[in-house]
Amino acid sequence: METFDKDKELLLAISTGDEKAFGELYKIYYAKLIHFLKKFTFDDPSKADDILQEAFLRVWLYRDRILEIDNFQAWLYKVVSTESLTFLRKEVHAKNKAARLKLQYDQELMSNIQLPRLMEFDEIKKIVHQTVANMPDQRRKIYLLSREEHLSSKEIASRLAISTNTVHNTISTSLKQIRQALSDQGYPISFGILLLLKIF
Repeated sequence: METFDKDKELLLAISTGDEKAFGELYKIYYAKLIHFLKKFTFDDPSKADDILQEAFLRVWLYRDRILEIDNFQAWLYKVVSTESLTFLRKEVHAKNKAARLKLQYDQELMSNIQLPRLMEFDEIKKIVHQTVANMPDQRRKIYLLSREEHLSSKEIASRLAISTNTVHNTISTSLKQIRQALSDQGYPISFGILLLLKIF
């Protein structure tokens, strides 16, 4: 009963434009509403504050008719729920839009990549494999552990008892050697060929 009387007193003051009373009302309901909002914003509870501010903005804008509300607490929860659903719909729309833009970008990117024809692909594979086979033992071993066994630089360094810097430098040297071999055979280093090299 005390809470009801307190609400009534604050609502009366708010209806006349009392900002201090409005701040008091916000403090009274903040903890309850934040807890209520967690079910709408479980992935990021910090978003609850944004929703709550929007909801209370509506309360303030409705202040001249606030005394007409029979059950203020029920009405407030309804306002917060509505704001939550609006927020979630906007977020889903934004995520879908971002996904569509990314797909469009990826499609445009791939359409501009000039990939080698099938016969050239086989020839490129032969050149790469031959170049790798002719590498010094340690360089070849590091390159194959990286490309065929897909080990990280740290894992390769641990297995061969060498530093990660040595691994990085060796892989970089290996790729330069492959690019040079392809260039010597008349295959310019295009983005398409670099994509293909990632699978070797």
